[in-house]
Amino acid sequence: MKKTFLTLAVPFIALCLSSCGPGHRENMARIDSLRVSAEQLIRAQSQMGWENWVFGKMSNQDSLYKSNVDLFTLQNIELVKQAELDEPDSTQRKRLHYFKRYLSMEFIGKQIAALTDSVSNVESTIMVKVAGKDVPYRQIPSLLAKEKSQEKRAEIYVAVDPVLDSLNTMLIRVENTYQQLSRDLGYPSYNAMLEELKGIDLDEFKRVCEMVLADTKDLYMQLLDEQLSRYPGINRGNFHRYDTSPLFRSERFTAFFRGDSMMPAVLRTYAGMGIDIGSMNNLQIDSEPRETKNPRAVCFPIEVPSDVRLSIKPTGGSDDFSALFHEVGHGLHFASTTEHAIEFKYMGEPTVTETFAFLSEYTFSNQAWLRQFTSMPTKDLKDFVRFHAFYRLYYIRRYSAKFLYELHLHSGGPSPDKAYAELLSDATGYLPVPSDAKRYLTDLDPLYYSAGYLRAWFLEAQLSKVLSEKFGANWFENHETGEFLRGLWARGDRLNGDELAMSLGYDGIHPDDLIARVKAMVLFSTP
Repeated sequence: MKKTFLTLAVPFIALCLSSCGPGHRENMARIDSLRVSAEQLIRAQSQMGWENWVFGKMSNQDSLYKSNVDLFTLQNIELVKQAELDEPDSTQRKRLHYFKRYLSMEFIGKQIAALTDSVSNVESTIMVKVAGKDVPYRQIPSLLAKEKSQEKRAEIYVAVDPVLDSLNTMLIRVENTYQQLSRDLGYPSYNAMLEELKGIDLDEFKRVCEMVLADTKDLYMQLLDEQLSRYPGINRGNFHRYDTSPLFRSERFTAFFRGDSMMPAVLRTYAGMGIDIGSMNNLQIDSEPRETKNPRAVCFPIEVPSDVRLSIKPTGGSDDFSALFHEVGHGLHFASTTEHAIEFKYMGEPTVTETFAFLSEYTFSNQAWLRQFTSMPTKDLKDFVRFHAFYRLYYIRRYSAKFLYELHLHSGGPSPDKAYAELLSDATGYLPVPSDAKRYLTDLDPLYYSAGYLRAWFLEAQLSKVLSEKFGANWFENHETGEFLRGLWARGDRLNGDELAMSLGYDGIHPDDLIARVKAMVLFSTP
């Protein structure tokens, strides 16, 4: 056997060496040096972000970029691009593609930093004149959410128009710069760049979003009417965008999600799957309520997988529970990987890690989980599930419309401001007003992140269905579930979203299971 193996192996190795000439090997040595610098930078960025978020220390991410000024260059991107073309091994070629994507995205970020910093500085300092008083621009969403008078909400909403006019002048330059940078990187357009780097067929995904909007319209409008009926004086005939914040208030459920029960609920939930989070030395959860801490839950993968950190500041309420469970999903994914390559630890397309985060987050709106982990009476439990069906459907439709608008904008379509207002209005059911169109550039996720979220929502529903079929409706109580998830998490970012879907038995990412899930939630909660 040994003789036969060696007889076959020697010419194979010789073939590989002949196909990877000295030029390719030399380029790979240079790329490995870049990988070391990139991993050091990622760790430093995460560490600085952690210290700022948790302890309130000053953040100076720009200094980290300046100390790595030679990393994100067109020459390095071209080097990796050529190595990817020359690489015969499929795994190594995938690594190079991920690394090329990382360098390209960071190159764009570095080049556009001055413009985005200018926008951020204006947003953080500019004031809005509301009823004769100056209000910081970034406090407007909170002001709208708290305002109970629809008339006053309308006044606040329109008062932002002059600020939006100023911001849009700057944001048009940002959009034009993105387009130019994509050409600098050798792509014919921004869309072509994103399709190649992220592996998404934008035209095909457009058809998916249009189908989602068509298939969910009637059910969404039914749920919207039900939610609006809770607010006297508001119905679909006078519902506007500035009225959406009150719809998502969930104070009536706060008593069932106390702050001091958040961590015990997470630990007990994962213990049911055979995962002892408390014994994971590489997953640190900081729940200290220090004054300097940002209250929102967040995950920092400092050094994957040996040092992954979560920060929470427990206050309670379903939104807090949702955020904590979401970030725990990220944390377990990062802390459980057995991959060693930097690309498969840090540089995957975000669909995969967001899928695991949403799977964790949506556990706490599972009706079986609610019965076991809360004291909700049946009526409140059904109301909560129905509220989450509406909430989920709202965001699925909103992001589908956002993607369609972004595709229109980045393709150079006419009147993008009007397209934005019409698409979002049709998707969410509010009546448009002229001020809606002015938000067409401030409500924009760069690099089609909207598609990443949608794909993660779709893929989470597919994964959840597989778990239910394999381990039962109460899959969160089955230790075999934990073993199955550990197997997925162990792959880190090696698989992209479509490959993960195929590993689950699908031929790709589809929205059908998500739509079916929402319909089942509505059926369960129907009085």
